[in-house]
Amino acid sequence: MPSITTQDSQAIAGSFLGLQSYTEAQSNLFFGRDTETDTLTSLIELNTLTIVFGRSGTGKTSLLNAGVFPRLRKSFCLPFRIRLEFNDNSPDLITQVKKVLKEEIDKYGFKVDSYPLSETLWEYFHKEPLWKTVTPILVFDQFEEIFTLAKSNPRFSSVELPVFWDELSNLIENNIPEKLKEKFLEQKEKIEYNYKKQKAKIVFSFREEYLPEFESIAPKIPSLKYSRFRLLPMNGNQAYEVITKTWKENITAKEAKHLVSYFTNEPGIEDQSFVTVEPSLLSQVCAYIDKERIASGGGRVSAELLNKYPKETILRSIYNEAIIAANSSLNLPKEKEANKNLIKIFVEEKLITSEGYRTRYNLSADDENLKPGINVLTTKYFIREDDNVIELTHDVLAPIIKTDREKRRKEIAGKKIRRRALIFVLFPVTLLLIGSLLWAENERKKAVIAKEVRESAEKATLKLKADSIRLDSLIIAMQAKKNAIDEYIKSLDPSSKKKEIDTLNQELAKLIAQSQELKRNMNFSRLEINELRKEQDSLELIISNTPIVSNMDTRQLIAKIKLLENDTLIKARKIRELEIQIAAAKSTINALNNRNPSSTAHNLRIQVYDNSGSGRVPITDHSFDIYIIPLNHKNKEILEKNKSFLYNKNCDDFSKLLEDLVNEQKAYYENGYYYPPNVLPNGKYKIKICNILDGYFELKLPSSSGSVFWKLAPRDKVEIKLGRF
Repeated sequence: MPSITTQDSQAIAGSFLGLQSYTEAQSNLFFGRDTETDTLTSLIELNTLTIVFGRSGTGKTSLLNAGVFPRLRKSFCLPFRIRLEFNDNSPDLITQVKKVLKEEIDKYGFKVDSYPLSETLWEYFHKEPLWKTVTPILVFDQFEEIFTLAKSNPRFSSVELPVFWDELSNLIENNIPEKLKEKFLEQKEKIEYNYKKQKAKIVFSFREEYLPEFESIAPKIPSLKYSRFRLLPMNGNQAYEVITKTWKENITAKEAKHLVSYFTNEPGIEDQSFVTVEPSLLSQVCAYIDKERIASGGGRVSAELLNKYPKETILRSIYNEAIIAANSSLNLPKEKEANKNLIKIFVEEKLITSEGYRTRYNLSADDENLKPGINVLTTKYFIREDDNVIELTHDVLAPIIKTDREKRRKEIAGKKIRRRALIFVLFPVTLLLIGSLLWAENERKKAVIAKEVRESAEKATLKLKADSIRLDSLIIAMQAKKNAIDEYIKSLDPSSKKKEIDTLNQELAKLIAQSQELKRNMNFSRLEINELRKEQDSLELIISNTPIVSNMDTRQLIAKIKLLENDTLIKARKIRELEIQIAAAKSTINALNNRNPSSTAHNLRIQVYDNSGSGRVPITDHSFDIYIIPLNHKNKEILEKNKSFLYNKNCDDFSKLLEDLVNEQKAYYENGYYYPPNVLPNGKYKIKICNILDGYFELKLPSSSGSVFWKLAPRDKVEIKLGRF
């Protein structure tokens, strides 16, 4: 029997991973969680189902990968880490599970009688001989996505989730699936295996705020109530162990204890067990220090190094980097300087109290524009979200945020005082210096400038309104086109190839979403215009009292408004581009409506065969994703730059190219064959077949009298046949 110990366990000693989770290969670097590892491993070994929950950033994935999995393997268990996908082009959930099973079995070189194919998971784990000696453990990581991403997608929520829960329920509770009961009860066939004995084990790992959602499933899966493990943040003693065992001889006990003190706002705590440490923050801080240690020659984490990079310096650097990344995610134009700190201001005003303590904040519709930035702070573990309520992950950040807030408020107050001073001080001084004649001339210039400001602001506002009306009309027209597509799809005969229309429908929906985003941006610009108008009124008040100083301020305001006008012109051009794309989509749909049935003689169909045995056997289930890519100039350039994605068996990286490729087609599956929606009779294409190692090759369609070639992929022992129909 092959070894099931951890593979590739070598890792660079003395390294911290920052925001990354530990992998199984890095188990020799995983410290501080021995008690949790022992407890959770025992629970999994003793129970059919174990649920693992904890707050975001506590290290659930790392604990499973680097702590629990190596222990399970030593007990002849084979853990399968599963992270389900919920994209529109993702396989169904059970197929995803079976794919992971096959990949892991092959990875460790097990000899099996069969892979999980059309049978249920319950049936497969009972009949496959391998599971008599090895215990399979299905570990569903980040499983809260079953209640977020899955429920927001109609395909999964209404069709696949019920089937998925039924399969898991049968597997966990060892219930005979309905379609097998009749065969078993009436003994129509001899039962070759012991179906009464439970074979597989299950682990669900998720964020603890979703525990109530799992409670709702308990009637279907009663075992959810019995074996539970809550992962808490580390205490100071555990953090000390992580620091000393990772850096080993490169840090002393004194410096390690000093570093642990970074994670509390209460000085002088002797008992480190009372210090709460978020593993994600610990890893970021230590990664920062390790980087500086290596940059300075790779010596010890000395007192001098920690004095050079004290607590506030490190935390502020990490915090500022996260804030910059969060604000950049809002996609605000660079010229909108007034809004460059929106996320920072939001954190300062909403997530700490007036005294400087962290507090919880309920997100509302008014915060929708900030959601991308909030998501960035969540992924970097600075913010924790629980059912639309957010808070800082750790108190240690609060003093930094409070200091920044007080500084910003003082600057705002200072600007107001200086404006008032300009009115009451500069005016009489200027009046005495210039005299009555110069004053009269300045009054005339002031009126010209004020008029220019008003006209520019009014012009920008009118243009925004016009573009907004244009955008509204565009969206209505696009929606009408989409409705026409929907009506066409309804009129199709069920046997028709409606997937090609579905593809166009999705493309059009994407364009509608882009136009709606443009509308939101333009609304945001209108709000900024209103703010500039308010600033204009204030400047005009200064102009009326300070004839010299205010000229520069007024010119700057005019420049800002002109930048806004340029912004609206860019958006108008983008709208025109969308109109062209929509027209092209409609043209394609009209061509499909009017297509001559006889033209299908030039279309292509693809059949994949299993060539691993003595003969060729057609693979008649939907096992592959197949893409047809026309070799136009743009596509050739994209494909040439991304060859590493194309020759990879896994399509995760290839899927990133699909947004850039032009006129690519995904073949749809029907009765054992794959059909691309529409190919030219003498066109040149590239074909990408996911899940096959050699599944990338060129296709030159022949003349109408010719035949198409065979393509052999020997390393995967499959054979691909292409032909006309």
